[in-house]
Amino acid sequence: MPATRTVFLMTLFLLAGCARTDLGAPCHLQDVAGAELSQQPGRQYLYLGSSECHSFTCLATPASQGGYCSQTCAGAGAACPSGLTCAQLALDAQYLDSMKARLTPANYQQLFGQVGSSWYCVRGH
Repeated sequence: MPATRTVFLMTLFLLAGCARTDLGAPCHLQDVAGAELSQQPGRQYLYLGSSECHSFTCLATPASQGGYCSQTCAGAGAACPSGLTCAQLALDAQYLDSMKARLTPANYQQLFGQVGSSWYCVRGH
C-alpha cells in the first residue's frame, strides 16, 4: 500500500509540474457593456476580468492581431512563460485617478484593484 501511495504522489507532482498555461491564447476584448471591442491600430488594451483567461487578463498591443491572455510580471528583465516578454504598459494614470475620485473605494477596488502593476507579459515587444 505505501508503494502505491508513493507512485500516486509522484505522478501527481509530475502532472502539476507539466501544467499547461493559457498565456498567449486568444481572448476577446470587451467594453464596459460587455460588447467586443475592435482593436484600433497603434493602441493597447488591457481587459481585466476576462473569463477566457486563467489570470483574468486579456491584453492587446500594437504588435498583436487581437487579444491574448497575459499576466503581470515583476519588471524589466523578468521572465515570462510561453515566449512572451515582460514589458511596461502605458496605463493612463489620469483616467485611473478620475475613476478613483468618482467611485466608492469598494467599487474602485472591484473594477481596478487588479491594476497593481503596469508590467505585463506581452508578445513581440
